[in-house]
Formats: sequence, structure tokens, C-alpha cells
Amino acid sequence: MASQWYCRLMGTEMGPYSSRQLLEMARSHQITPDDAVRKGPTGRWVEASRVKGLFEDPGASTIIMASLPPEVKQALESEASSATHKAMPSEPPEITWHYISDEGKVGPLGFDQLVAHSREGLLKPKTRVWSSASPKWCQAQEIEGLAFGER
Repeated sequence: MASQWYCRLMGTEMGPYSSRQLLEMARSHQITPDDAVRKGPTGRWVEASRVKGLFEDPGASTIIMASLPPEVKQALESEASSATHKAMPSEPPEITWHYISDEGKVGPLGFDQLVAHSREGLLKPKTRVWSSASPKWCQAQEIEGLAFGER
């Protein structure tokens, strides 16, 4: 039987998800290493960073919680191998922003686009926001430079 995973995001329990879905959620930044996850409906809540293979930093995974399907394990090993062979970029990557609206995940956006969304009322002060420069989600009201509901 496939593993079922549950997430607790901003106080709301979500799931069940398959191991593959949980991995995709981590890759698309819908969950972060600090978010709580559990295996099965009665499992113990742990930080997602403790699920082996879920995030890129192998040092962050301290326990094995998932038995990932072989094709997922192979994809992770292949990505890790190719990442060690890539050359360093000459310029730092552009910071991208993402947020979760009532309709789902929005992004990637540049900061100017994020500001425009906040002024248009698409982004609320308590909306969950993540940037490629930050390791975790925060509320939009915590980001300097956003103006909510102003035109």
C-alpha cells in the first residue's frame, strides 16, 4: 500500500497525499522544510526537513520517514549527481516570489509584480508568501515595500 502523507500549513491539516505528491509540493515550494508533516492519519508530526529526500539539503534529513517509489529515488539521485557537475553561474539568480491565493499558488513573480498584486488587492496582508531568497514562508504584511489595496 502506498504511503499517505498529511501536512499542516498555517494551522490547517491537509491530505492525504502520496509520496510523489509530497515531493512535488516540496519542489514547488507549497511546503517548506519548517512545515509539519506526518506519515499516515495517526503518525507523529515532524518538520518536513526530517523526511529523507524531500529537500535538496541531504544534511537536513535526519530520519527516514518515507519509502519513496524507485523512480522517485532514481530521479533524486540523478538530480544530485548533475548538480555537483554544474558550473557556478556568473550572476546570482533573480529572486522570484510566490504566494498562495484562494485560487492556488501564484508565481514565480518579480518583486515589482508582487507589489502590483498587493496594490490591486490580489495579495492580502495575511497571505502566505515565499521568495527564492528566503528559506520559509511568511505573511505578506511582513515584507517591506508592499502596499495593500492602494492604487
